[in-house]
Amino acid sequence: MRDALKAGALLVVAAVALTGCGSGGGGGAAPAGGGAAGSFIFLPKSLDNPYWVDARKGMEDAAGKLGVKAEFLGPPKDDAAAQVAIFESALARQPLGIAVSPNDPGSVKDVISRARAAGIPVIAWDGPVPGSAVQGYIGTDNVAAGAREGEALAEAIGNKGNVAVVIGSLSAPNLKQRLDGLTSALAKHPDIKVVATEESGESVATAQNKAETILQANADLAGMAGIGGSDLPGIAGALKAGNRCGTVKAVGFDVVPQGIDGMQGGCVQALVSQKPFGMTADALKLLVDMHKGTSTQPNGFSIDTGVVVVKPADLNGFLGQAPH
Repeated sequence: MRDALKAGALLVVAAVALTGCGSGGGGGAAPAGGGAAGSFIFLPKSLDNPYWVDARKGMEDAAGKLGVKAEFLGPPKDDAAAQVAIFESALARQPLGIAVSPNDPGSVKDVISRARAAGIPVIAWDGPVPGSAVQGYIGTDNVAAGAREGEALAEAIGNKGNVAVVIGSLSAPNLKQRLDGLTSALAKHPDIKVVATEESGESVATAQNKAETILQANADLAGMAGIGGSDLPGIAGALKAGNRCGTVKAVGFDVVPQGIDGMQGGCVQALVSQKPFGMTADALKLLVDMHKGTSTQPNGFSIDTGVVVVKPADLNGFLGQAPH
């Protein structure tokens, strides 16, 4: 399986590697043969989502304060095979520690095991890697975050009506956990019914297409929830195109430009903000402590970095705060 993934991703990694990255944290894979030795490596799912911009900034801020070198290496778009190949390349250069947010948890387990066998600290960051050799997880408690989203949706629709869900992938553990939290929260309201759940493949365009199809099939729809970072922008686009902003309430994850625009335009009633800046800064501190042998975290630790629910009345104040 690993060989197939590597073969399918070589060209992608070669293209990404041409972008290089600076010693304080870059936006692409470092050239083979240099850069990662003496570095802490962060492996995001992709580089094209604004969420990862704030995560990278958190890493860079912490690296400066800690006096260490850190790199942010990911494929241009969500791509499990490309991520594995970047992971392999980084591992070959013997980094001081690795944090990974997997596109496909199963695809990175073998590389994680080899990194740990080589004595390199590895943590799951932002997204879990169940059944792997990671030493712990730092990021959002996605079940709890999904429940917060469900509560926000119920409030927005007055605790009754038909709702629909658009989710990036039903196989991604963090997104599935959010969905479980959402549906559990909605189940507490007997007058709310989930009438459709569609996958977007983490594509805004696909999310919008799926949302438009749902809207056409459900004239009485009261609300929609986006689970992944690309889902709410797609939902907001569908509502705007169908002139149903405000009539159909929408909630989703992450305070990113498209979500902000949707809220300012009356198409979005709640944004569940994770804390990518602080999450990544704290993850780097953990890796540094692990490398030094001073970490007090037990094996298998789980650190919830929390979420904030942002509503229209809160938006300006939230945007004026320091990075989260």
